[in-house]
Amino acid sequence: MLTNVVLRRVLMSSPRSAAVRLATSSSSVSPKDDYFAKNAALNRPVSPWINYKLQVTSVLSFSHRMTGLALSALVYGGGIAALYSHNTNFAQVLQSIQTTVPHSLIFTVQVLTATSLAYHTLNGVRHLSWDFGYGFSIKELYTSGYLVLGLTVLSAIAFIMASN
Repeated sequence: MLTNVVLRRVLMSSPRSAAVRLATSSSSVSPKDDYFAKNAALNRPVSPWINYKLQVTSVLSFSHRMTGLALSALVYGGGIAALYSHNTNFAQVLQSIQTTVPHSLIFTVQVLTATSLAYHTLNGVRHLSWDFGYGFSIKELYTSGYLVLGLTVLSAIAFIMASN
């Protein structure tokens, strides 16, 4: 017991232990605040999404996945609804939908579905061209991306004009 007390006094009286005591003593600055202050002093960004500019290619890739997911959900949802429907006549099902759902909602769903299908199909053709090794330069990527967006807008306009 006496040796522990003596050993502790010897160790704590050295200059090195004073630095350890200062480093471990409680201070008003938490380690989290110190971390952010250090990064601010070094002009580091807080998070990448604050200063990162979205690229057309990444937005188109995400949109392609989301339209595929939405179209798949629509197909599977329609199939499951048809299985559980008591009406076996498809014309009766469509008639009941048209009488109960407002026309503006039906039109909105039709436009969104047609636009999603057109975009997903056109962007799928773009992906197929990549599978054959075409269109990998940055200029070609952006050109084909804007072409897909333009053709999608044109097909949406054509659908709206055809449905009126």
